[in-house]
Amino acid sequence: MNNDKMGIKRLDHVCWAVERIEVGFRGVGLRVPGGTGHFELLEPSDESSYLHRFLRNKGPGLHHVTFEVEDIERAAAAIRDFGIEPMGGVERSHGWAETYIHPKDSGGVLFQFYVEEEPHEHPHADDDVSHSHEYDASG
Repeated sequence: MNNDKMGIKRLDHVCWAVERIEVGFRGVGLRVPGGTGHFELLEPSDESSYLHRFLRNKGPGLHHVTFEVEDIERAAAAIRDFGIEPMGGVERSHGWAETYIHPKDSGGVLFQFYVEEEPHEHPHADDDVSHSHEYDASG
């Protein structure tokens, strides 16, 4: 896929699914010095979680890679132009608009593309990490 067509601004984060995080909440972002991206570790919140199913089927490992884009509709159109239907189309919630490339269409990795549509307070704003809307602070 051509970055000009996608409008990718930057790599935001790489997510690793893990069985258990010992830091007091369900997700943690690990900054990468000198860059704008970070690593994110996520653990399932309960046995009905999509992460629980992922870990049961594949074990701990790479779950998804997220890129910030200039325009989510443009990114989705570029994915379609490449011959792939974005998984779930374009979804909007909690101030984010996002679309995905399913692992079956990408060689085994879920790719997420997002744009922040409205200013909002991130639940872990003090963690100084970028887009990580997957956090579950209920644990």
